[in-house]
Amino acid sequence: MYAKLEACYNTYITIFWSNLSRLNGLFIILNISMFFLSGLVSRGYYFTFYSICCFFIVALLSIIPLPLMGRFWFYMLNLLLVMIGGYFFLASMVYWIRAGAQLG
Repeated sequence: MYAKLEACYNTYITIFWSNLSRLNGLFIILNISMFFLSGLVSRGYYFTFYSICCFFIVALLSIIPLPLMGRFWFYMLNLLLVMIGGYFFLASMVYWIRAGAQLG
């Protein structure tokens, strides 16, 4: 199973990394515009910082030319970081909705 996944990854490596970079950039823009620019972060809620840190780590790992870019496990590690950051982003949205914060 792993060999098939790795072969598919090696075939479509450019598509996978470009889509991951686009998704990561979208999450960064949403995170900054929803929580940082509106001033909702100043109340001491840290999940927003955790999510933006995960997204910035993935952004740095995807633009630095590493020899690990061709490895399937490195892509999966970056995808896992995006998923963790997405979890913290969604948790932040649920928190601000339940807390009655006004977005905008």
